[in-house]
Amino acid sequence: MNSLARNYQEKRGYIRMQVSAPAVLTLTDGRTYELTCLDLSSSGVQLQHFEPIPLDTAGRLVVSSGGGYTTPLEADVTVCRIQQSGADEYRIGVVINSFL
Repeated sequence: MNSLARNYQEKRGYIRMQVSAPAVLTLTDGRTYELTCLDLSSSGVQLQHFEPIPLDTAGRLVVSSGGGYTTPLEADVTVCRIQQSGADEYRIGVVINSFL
């Protein structure tokens, strides 16, 4: 692959999987947020919510699997990025510290 083609491809070590699934983030202080999981990789998750969540906040994330025999994804995470993407819409990036 030439370098020009590489400029237009994902340069991450882990490919993101696009999803649209309900998720619940419970912070260590007990606050709970119901969000939408937009994409995930083995090292992080991108969430969507109508309000920002403070950077460097830690908590437990549970992403619904949609039912069936697949169990929900559960992980200890830390908020690493907040980006406003519209009126009352925020993209929240979390890094996965460990899977549960």
